[in-house]
Amino acid sequence: MIDDLDRKIMQTLTRDGRTPYTALARDLGVSEATVRQRVSRLQESGALRIVALCNPLTLGHQSVRLMIRVRDLTPRAVAKSLADMPMINHVALCAGSQDIFLEGTCRDQAQLVQLLDDIRMLPGVSRVQVLLLLELFKDYSWNGLDSAVGQSEAGE
Repeated sequence: MIDDLDRKIMQTLTRDGRTPYTALARDLGVSEATVRQRVSRLQESGALRIVALCNPLTLGHQSVRLMIRVRDLTPRAVAKSLADMPMINHVALCAGSQDIFLEGTCRDQAQLVQLLDDIRMLPGVSRVQVLLLLELFKDYSWNGLDSAVGQSEAGE
């Protein structure tokens, strides 16, 4: 169960994951121990993961989004295989005309070609739609935490 305090902690850490617990506690009117316990619980539950993000395009890398259609195997089985690939940094099951959504980062075009070859050879992969990013304006925004969408305090 995620309550308003959890949401406020996550909202602040979304803006700056390095915010000290002392500053969070002061801003939220709770103890540092409370913040530390809440963050730990959120991380253990998988609701929160604090990471550093960079824009791969500014580093000269290829950033790609892929839509995968699966045949003869379950999308979940194929997704697990894809998640093991080191250049893939996001794997999600989808509803709609595609079964799996991927985000990947490659150091150059040659590595991108190798990644696409590896994915196309995986059992169960029947179609790969490639979206090559040219410019990145916004990434990893969890603005849904700002609204009433999601769990309420009453668990509704």
